[in-house]
Parts: sequence; structure tokens; C-alpha cells
Amino acid sequence: MGRRVSGEYVPGAAAPGGHAPGSGAPDAYPAFAGRESTAVSGGRHSRPRRTRQGGGGGGTRRAAAGLPGPMLRLRAERHPTLVPSLPFAAPPGERFGDGSRGLVAGGAGTAGISFAELDRRARSVAARLGATLSPGSKVLLVYPEGPDLAGAFFGCLYAGMAAIPLVLPGPGATHAVPRAVERCAPDLVLTGTDGWHALSVDRTRTQVVEADGVRVAGEPVWRLAQQWRPVGVLRGAAAYHRYHDDGAAGGRLEAPMDHGDLAEVLTELAQAVRLGTDEENIGWIAAVHGLEEAVWRILLPVRVTT
Repeated sequence: MGRRVSGEYVPGAAAPGGHAPGSGAPDAYPAFAGRESTAVSGGRHSRPRRTRQGGGGGGTRRAAAGLPGPMLRLRAERHPTLVPSLPFAAPPGERFGDGSRGLVAGGAGTAGISFAELDRRARSVAARLGATLSPGSKVLLVYPEGPDLAGAFFGCLYAGMAAIPLVLPGPGATHAVPRAVERCAPDLVLTGTDGWHALSVDRTRTQVVEADGVRVAGEPVWRLAQQWRPVGVLRGAAAYHRYHDDGAAGGRLEAPMDHGDLAEVLTELAQAVRLGTDEENIGWIAAVHGLEEAVWRILLPVRVTT
């Protein structure tokens, strides 16, 4: 693999910070060049954000620690069996089809799987993306809310890709996919096995890959997860686009949020959680900053669960 330096991807370059690519150390991903960058938020905030990235090993680790990707890696190493959650009461009896709890509309928590399992899914997706696309590519995530969406989103962060969630109201409800593909022009579509055959996507123009908790593109998750190698990603690299489906009128793709943007918003949300802010207002703050509900419910529990 390689790393990105000042926006340029350098194949075969070792990640800075004292770890060789493939070491698997949580603080080896992502690694950052020692520079100061200005990331313009594309209208989500009133002014550009200046973020400083560490130059030395210790500074690099500190800079990486607040980013969503490295945060999950760190949690998976320190608390592998712990399930990330939010301090809100989940509606009783609400579960996914696979029996796991969490990440349901109006409920508390994340994908309902442990840090280690979420990290494993993310590494497997990232390994497949890294073997197919260049860093910075746009990936449309076509899933209902749940562990598959969470693993795919973190997989994009691990691989240095820009995730575009298209959250389905349920498995197989894929009528909005053709509009999203046309408006977003993704380099690849990730989806679950339930909906793959129903997707109206021209596969001669856009690659479609199945990814769930068992297999990614037909390969076992555990095997791909072992093949993943860290990729250095700058704080200013695009991480997430919010897509609005406007029905028959089409759809709108917002300007990207970068890794540093996500870290700053999550820090603000985490502070609000510590101050006792209720679930509804957490969602309102997230929306003001451009995070859709499914995304903050994936990311915030990793940030606040220790």
C-alpha cells in the first residue's frame, strides 16, 4: 500500500510514526505528514477550520487519536469485547434481523457488535477497496441501518475513501439507488447480499460489491481482515458526503466532510453527551454540522464508549 502526503498518494511508502505498513498497530492508521492544512467545510461551518497535524511519532499519535478510524482501532485493541453504546434508553425489544441490538431509528447505540467485530468488518472492507480503488474514491453505501452499514462506513475511513451512505428503509428497498448512482457518480457501490440482485446499476460502468459480516466480494471477512494494511490519510482528506434523495426530482450530494471535520464534530457531540444533552438534541447538533442520523449513530458511540 502507501500513504498520502499533502494530498498525494505515495505507493509503497511507509507510514510515519514508527510503524511499518502492515504492522496493524492502531496508532499506525492513519498516519499524517507533519504540516498545517486548511480544510474548507463547504458551507457547513461559518469559517474555514485550521487543523495542525503532528510531525513526530508522539505528535502523530496524538493527532490521529481523535479521528474516527484510529479511534476504533484503539478501542478494538484495548476493549475488544465491549459493545459501543450511547447513554440513551433504547426502545425495548428493538433488534436487527440478525438478532443484534442497537442502531435503530430512535434507539440508542451503534451497530450492536463489539469493537473487535466492527474493526474486523472495517478491515475486510478496506482491504477489498484498497485492492480496487485509489484513495479518495467515492463509495456509495447501500444498506439499511445496522452492522453492515457501520462496517462499510468504517471500512471507507480505513481505506481513505469517501463514503456516501444511502440508508435504505429496509432490506430490498432499493428504488432510490439509480438516482443516487446518477447524481453521485460513485466509483463503487457497496451493498449487502439481500439487496444486490435488486440494484438497478449498470455494472459495466459502476462496480458493485457485496459486503456483510461473513463475506466481502465472495471472500471470507476474516481472511480479508488479515490482508488489510494501513494507509496514511491526511486530516483534510475527504471522508463523508451526505446525499439527499429528492424523489422524482433527483438528489443532491453535499460537499465532503474530511476526517478532521468528523473528529471536531464528534468532539462537540461527546462534550454534549457528557453534559447530559438528550438524544433529540444530540441529533439536532449533529444535523446542524451536516451529519445524518445513521452516521452519528455509527461514529459517536465509538467516541464516547471507553
